[in-house]
Amino acid sequence: MLLYPSVRDHGVALCERAGYDVTVRDDSRGPPALATPTGDATGLVDRADPQPIAIEPLTEADVGPSGLVPRFVDAVREARDCLFVVPSTAEMGTTLTQVVATVLGDPACLAANSPDGRQFYNGPDRVPLSDGTYACARAPEDDLQWREVQVDQDRPRLELGVGTEVVAVLEHVDSLADAGRHAFQHAYRRADNGQFEVTDGDGVVTRFPGPTAMRRGGYPPVPMPLVPEHLFPADGDRSRWAVCQPDGGADVLTNAGLQARN
Repeated sequence: MLLYPSVRDHGVALCERAGYDVTVRDDSRGPPALATPTGDATGLVDRADPQPIAIEPLTEADVGPSGLVPRFVDAVREARDCLFVVPSTAEMGTTLTQVVATVLGDPACLAANSPDGRQFYNGPDRVPLSDGTYACARAPEDDLQWREVQVDQDRPRLELGVGTEVVAVLEHVDSLADAGRHAFQHAYRRADNGQFEVTDGDGVVTRFPGPTAMRRGGYPPVPMPLVPEHLFPADGDRSRWAVCQPDGGADVLTNAGLQARN
């Protein structure tokens, strides 16, 4: 995993000054550093309620839903607060902290939430189908958007759209656990020769040497949406996060707003 030591060390220093004991980890399992509050600690996320903290230094590529949400989920599952530390430059530092706050703030880990239904961020995983293939779409990957649509009084159905065009429909979000092949026009599989075969209802449409070539060829894999209830424990607190940047000094942005630290 790519890691900027200076970014990690800024988060470590903030926690130590707040009265936490910090352990820096060298393995790839779990956060790169863990902070445990001492008896004299001032909470970094909530001043009155210091909790163990997972320190998550990020690269520019990590600052987005697919990089943030899985790390935050891990922290919540372990009953830890999460301190994200973003790389900072004069051009982009403040913007990166705002991206973190937008993704994790209200509505927490959702692109949008309205009475008509929710819009989901795209995650790093792909959508497996009931026949052993994976869903793909004939559309730019960045344009694929999962959203709920309220129909009558039943559970909202789940739609995959490109702008106003609907390219796949599932009964509801829980249908992602066993999505039928019929719901998607295109799917892909890895053939015995290692080629990735894109299929439609009539057979193989085209072949690619791998997922990167599929994207370049206009058939990106469909990303699994980040559905909060599928990821977080039912009793998990999605408000206990903070983000900081080296150029921001001791300031920490939390769900409650900007907090100045000594």
